Amino acid sequence: MMDYYEKLMNFLNTRDDFCRSSGMRITAIREGYAEAVLDVEKRHFNGIGTVQGGALFTLADFACAAGINSFGRQASSLSASVSFLRPGIGLQRLTAKANLVRKGQRTVVFDVDVFAENGKMLLHSTMTGYISDRPMADAFEQ
Repeated sequence: MMDYYEKLMNFLNTRDDFCRSSGMRITAIREGYAEAVLDVEKRHFNGIGTVQGGALFTLADFACAAGINSFGRQASSLSASVSFLRPGIGLQRLTAKANLVRKGQRTVVFDVDVFAENGKMLLHSTMTGYISDRPMADAFEQ
């Protein structure tokens, strides 16, 4: 039988149509932590040949979504502060890592970083999420 984190990962990877169609997938979840990856393709580049900033942000947001839903209740993003640190040139895989900074009753704060396969950080974000009373498992049944 799948545990909660496996079910959450499966749910996000199959039901988030935008991230799925963009080639993103969640690869790890535990309470207060999540990872997402993107295998970079030509469609992810902007006009000057670097990974599009929206692709970097979406990958970070997807990892954060897994992190904020890791507590068992349905959650959503409230705000994000994003710093693009270096261009994504000549990359094959990006990994976003979402780490819990603080959890309150209704809000959570995560630091989310996106790394190239060489370990260089391309994006840093601080994201805030809202945790509802609704069990996340209810969404699995829909």
